[in-house]
Amino acid sequence: MRETGREYSSLAKALHWTAAFIVIGLIPVGLIMTDLKPGPLQDRLFVLHESFGVTLLALMILRAVTRWRLRPAPYYNLTPVERRASTAVHYALYALLLVTPVIGWLGLSAFGLGPSFFGVAELPRLLAKNKPLSETLFDIHEACAFLIAGLLALHVAGALRHAFVLRDDLIWRMLPAAFRRKG
Repeated sequence: MRETGREYSSLAKALHWTAAFIVIGLIPVGLIMTDLKPGPLQDRLFVLHESFGVTLLALMILRAVTRWRLRPAPYYNLTPVERRASTAVHYALYALLLVTPVIGWLGLSAFGLGPSFFGVAELPRLLAKNKPLSETLFDIHEACAFLIAGLLALHVAGALRHAFVLRDDLIWRMLPAAFRRKG
């Protein structure tokens, strides 16, 4: 199976936008929750962050498999430099969106906990308790989040450049049908 150069599949679009909204929420919640005083609000934010982090990991595994299986056609109207930049940003985003939740899970495990899944279940610990290791892993997890934010900004800037400066049809490949322009 192969997606056309004009448009991604409905599944690819759903996975893309679901992951995007989760990431847009995870980063600020992650930053806010660590600055709060210990208490019920901080606890709830940790549970939400962990739960959506695990959800993101599952979505990104599915998204990576789907992308590999469907092999979307490259956009036809990119220069070689734009194509290399786009490919690099996409691969880096995929890698970070797969690795960052795992690092968070490892950090939480080394802290002595398994990730909560919406307060319904605690997922298994992947490492033995090791507080210094957990601190290092959480620092790496946070650094990855900042890298994701930077790459996300590049990704959005590129899409907006195509939509509003170049005025080509690149952005329409990933927008849901409800946003498709008429005509």
